[in-house]
Amino acid sequence: MSEEEKDKAAPVALPSGRRPPVWLRLALDHLWVLGLPLLLGLFLLVVHFTNHIDLTEVPPHPRIVQLVIALLALAVILGGPYLAFRKIIDETREDLLLHRDAQLSVKDARRRFDKYGRLLKKEARETVAEAISAVDKALVAEDNDELIRTLHGLDQAVTKHLSFARKSPLQEYGESIGGAVLIALILRAFTVEAFKIPSGSMIPTLQVGDHIFVNKLLFGLRIPFTNIKFGHHLREPRRGEVIVFVYPHDMQKDFIKRIAGIPGDTIEVCDERVSVNGKQLAREPVAGMCDYDDFDEERPGARWTHQICRGFREKNGTETYRVVQDVQPSIHPCQTWVVPPEHVFVMGDNRDHSHDGRFWCEQRGLEPCSPTDKASFVPFEMIKGKAWFIWWSAGKGSSVRLGRLFTSIH
Repeated sequence: MSEEEKDKAAPVALPSGRRPPVWLRLALDHLWVLGLPLLLGLFLLVVHFTNHIDLTEVPPHPRIVQLVIALLALAVILGGPYLAFRKIIDETREDLLLHRDAQLSVKDARRRFDKYGRLLKKEARETVAEAISAVDKALVAEDNDELIRTLHGLDQAVTKHLSFARKSPLQEYGESIGGAVLIALILRAFTVEAFKIPSGSMIPTLQVGDHIFVNKLLFGLRIPFTNIKFGHHLREPRRGEVIVFVYPHDMQKDFIKRIAGIPGDTIEVCDERVSVNGKQLAREPVAGMCDYDDFDEERPGARWTHQICRGFREKNGTETYRVVQDVQPSIHPCQTWVVPPEHVFVMGDNRDHSHDGRFWCEQRGLEPCSPTDKASFVPFEMIKGKAWFIWWSAGKGSSVRLGRLFTSIH
């Protein structure tokens, strides 16, 4: 068959000749709206039933194994209806692909025509314009037979008269991928960023293995993948907030602690009691057993250890939170710090196992440390953001702390 005969050949219509029901088209076109929550639910269900099994030795990774099981379950759940109604589902899928292809073709043709149409002769301009209009009318009429025919005509007209304006596949992929990467960078730089908790310094508020999101809008914007901040914070840091910051004495490390004092505050720590501006922070013992599992991912050869503790509920500013301390009361000389402008003083909630502002000056060999020595404080420009919520929490072995997922951080 010649090329001319192929062009004149009758289009292949969809089996029904009409579009499938609207509800079925919507269901298939937005299957991800059902599929993603269902997959997440199945994954969490698999995690729940395998939580008591240590899968750390199962290759390639416990989470991958659990995800594969969830995907198989999803395939079974969705596969049944597909096998039962395969014909109409396949017809609907082909219908959606046809209309999506038509919409993209019209968009591309109109873009080229608007940009380069003035370079065409009058007859060519009219041919392309008529072809675009014909596809538009077929889309509105929802006539698949007519849509296939007019789409074929549009492709011929564009190929004949506007082929020079076609984007290369490399350019199209580059624009799509580049746009996605740009959006991801903007989100990471200006809105939220994910962090993992590697040690127990913020127990019980944050456990080792918690994965959190941090709100970066509050305390200024940064150039992606650098510690260079520009712009001003939207508001001042507040007492009691949990923040992520660049460790002032090692710019390659990020720390997470709670703000104990803001500019102008006088912080005093005597044994186990913290005072702000001469007033002890209100705190009361927490009833019941106090224990936790601790681990330091940054320490070579570290192992999980079970710790017994004493728990207290403490209040600083508008925040009320829990702190823990060792069973044996800590006895230390009273220390005082005066927070300088544009700085905060931070402490961990695991008071006897936190590398925080109480010790930075001494550990750098700066004794005797003055109450205003800036080595003990975090500059505003080092603050990355406020801890927002826990989106994932992996515990000892391959277990998952399901009760901690999507909980806010206070």
